Amino acid sequence: MQGGSVGDEVDGTGQPGGRAPTPEEWAPTGAPLVLHVIPTPLARGGQREARALADALDRPGVRTHRVLCLFDGPDEVRTDLALHRSDGDVPGVGFNLGAVRALRSALARLDPVAVVAHGGEPLKYLVPAMVGRRRPLAYYAIGTYGASADRWLQVALWRTLLRRVDAVAAEGTEVADELTSLLGVPPAKVTMTPNGRDPAVFHPRPDGRTDDRCVVTFVGALTEGKRPLHFIAAVAAARARGANPRAVLIGDGPLRPAVDAAAAEAGVEVLGSRSDVAELLGRSDLMVFPSRPQGEGMPGVLIEAGLSGLPVVATDVEGVRTVIEDGTTGSVVGVDDLDSMVDALVRLVEDGDRRRAMGDAARARCTEQFSIGAVADLWLRVLTPLLPPGLGHPAG
Repeated sequence: MQGGSVGDEVDGTGQPGGRAPTPEEWAPTGAPLVLHVIPTPLARGGQREARALADALDRPGVRTHRVLCLFDGPDEVRTDLALHRSDGDVPGVGFNLGAVRALRSALARLDPVAVVAHGGEPLKYLVPAMVGRRRPLAYYAIGTYGASADRWLQVALWRTLLRRVDAVAAEGTEVADELTSLLGVPPAKVTMTPNGRDPAVFHPRPDGRTDDRCVVTFVGALTEGKRPLHFIAAVAAARARGANPRAVLIGDGPLRPAVDAAAAEAGVEVLGSRSDVAELLGRSDLMVFPSRPQGEGMPGVLIEAGLSGLPVVATDVEGVRTVIEDGTTGSVVGVDDLDSMVDALVRLVEDGDRRRAMGDAARARCTEQFSIGAVADLWLRVLTPLLPPGLGHPAG
C-alpha cells in the first residue's frame, strides 16, 4: 500500500488488512473520530495523500483520524471504513442518491467530531448527507475546477456546496485564487497546504535496479488531460534521435486501448494501475509529466518522483514550478512544445551525472518542502479550530 500505510496494520474491527469494514461492522474504540472521506481506494495522488495525512495527524497511541471510502475499486490504498458502493455507481459521473443515503447513515452511526472531504467528489456527497447534522466540515481542494464565469450553473453549484464548508485547504496558489475569486470562498477560510508525501515511503532504491539503461516513467490516469500518448510520442522521438531508454507507463483509464496500441508499436511497457508505485519509482531514473493545464493544482506525482530521487521533464501547468526548480531538479517545457520535451528527455537520458545530480537536488527539495510531516503541521492550522480541545496534535 502507498501513502505511508502499513499493509498488515489491524483496523478498527481487529481484522488485519483486506476488505475495509462497513460503518455497521466497525467496532468503535471510544476515541473521538475525525473522518477523512475519499472517493475510491485507487492509488491516485489524492487518495494516497489522504491515507498518509490521516496517519501523520494521529496522536501517539490513539487512532483518531480514519479514512472512509465511498466507492469500491482496486484495493490499492488502505482504508479504515468503506461504504462499498458498487451497484452501478460511477465515481465522478453524475450524482447517485443511494450513495448519499448510505453516507448519511454512516455519519449517524460514526458520529465524527469533524469530517474532511478530500476532493470535490466526496464534497458533493458529504454536503447533502450532512444536512441537519451540524459537524465541522473541511474541504481539501486538490485541483482547479476549470470552471469559468460563462459556465454559470457549474459555478453556482460549487458556490452552494462551498458555503457549507467551515475551512478549506488549498493545494496550490492557483487553487486558492480560484476558490476566492471565482467560487466566493472568504479568504479567511482558505489555508495553503501543499501536497505532501512520506519520504520513508518514496525514496531512491539504487540496489533495486535491474536494467543498465535509463528507465523513463510516466505515472497517471490514462486520460486526455494527462496525455499518456504524448509521453509515448516523446519516447519514440527520443529513440529516433539515438537515445535508448527503457520506457514504463503506469496507470489506467479510458484511453487504455489507444495507449496499448501505441505503446506496443513504440516499445513502451504498460503496467496498468499499480499499488507498488513507490517501488517502481525507486527503480526509475527519470519521470516525464506531459499534462495539459486542466484541473491540476499541485501534482503529487511530481513530489513522489522528487522524493524518489528522479528529475522530471514536465509541461508548464499549474503547480509544476512550485515543485520543480527548472534547470536544477528537472526541466519545465511548454505545454505543446514536444520538441523541447524531447530535447530535455534526450539530454537527461544521455547524461547520467547530470540526471543523478538533479535527482539528488529533487530529493532534498521535496523532503524539505513537501514531506508529509511538514504538510501535517500546516493541516493543524486548518483542523485545530474545528476540533475539541486536545485533538490538534499529530504523532510526534
